[in-house]
Amino acid sequence: AQDAAISRTGNGFSIQEEQEGSTVDIEKSTKALETYLNDKWNHDDFTLETALVKEEPEIKAADLESIQDELGTFSTDAGGGERWKNLETASGKLNGMIVMPGKEVSVHDVTAPYDEEHGYVPAGSYENGQVVDTYGGGICQVSTTLYNAVLKAELQVEERHNHSMIVGYVKPSMDAAIAESAGKDFRFVNNTGYPIYIEGYTSNKNITFTIYGVETRDPGHVVTYESEVLETIQPNSETINQTSSQPIGFVDVQSAHIGYKARLWKIVTENGVEVSREQINSSSYKMVPRTATVGVATNDSNAYNEMQ
Repeated sequence: AQDAAISRTGNGFSIQEEQEGSTVDIEKSTKALETYLNDKWNHDDFTLETALVKEEPEIKAADLESIQDELGTFSTDAGGGERWKNLETASGKLNGMIVMPGKEVSVHDVTAPYDEEHGYVPAGSYENGQVVDTYGGGICQVSTTLYNAVLKAELQVEERHNHSMIVGYVKPSMDAAIAESAGKDFRFVNNTGYPIYIEGYTSNKNITFTIYGVETRDPGHVVTYESEVLETIQPNSETINQTSSQPIGFVDVQSAHIGYKARLWKIVTENGVEVSREQINSSSYKMVPRTATVGVATNDSNAYNEMQ
């Protein structure tokens, strides 16, 4: 069986019909084979037709016809460089997803594994307070952008984590980190009662996610999100590290990161009147001082011995 599919075409949608399938009925086919072997087989070659049962697709065109309304959209500045390729790859894996009512999406499971074979390149990511190049660097901006579209659509968030250090493309507490080694994922559930369609793409140095479905909220219902910084922790020192794996003259500087404690508020207004204000997450970003790593290796054997 093949599920029905839907795609964006201009300002509308195009739906591809589902295909009914068939699969072998194991129980009936096994019984027919046993009966033939016991009662009819004359020890010659033979052909026996297996019993089939219809297989219905899970998603049908009629299910998708309701997808018409924009429920939530969000964009972030994607910048450039090698990181752009990872944003494009990961958003492409999420683009076009149909999520049926009650179904959960794990952004990690959809976008992983993060390696060259699956379209990813090395780019900057956070590791132990440092910025290092890893395959899939930038995947967190994909999950963050989708997270904010999910918030605007008011879907049910099951799991969300902040970064270890602050990021520059959203305000504090508006991020959603992905980290395989730390078990961090962004997961959400379609709680709307109707199918939803996820559109994700990179264009004009931006990454954008939009969620479409059936708008059941009143026209006067407006939801906004407000980032509140509770504490700012300024770096008050610098760190210099020496490495014998690099020659004298090598210098690698890691910028300082301001520490923050923050929380995110969900504010709902009805016909212009605020009716609720709810804290939906809290975040803590560590402070990291400016760090310089300098090379101390030399080809002068006497100098090297003195350093030892």
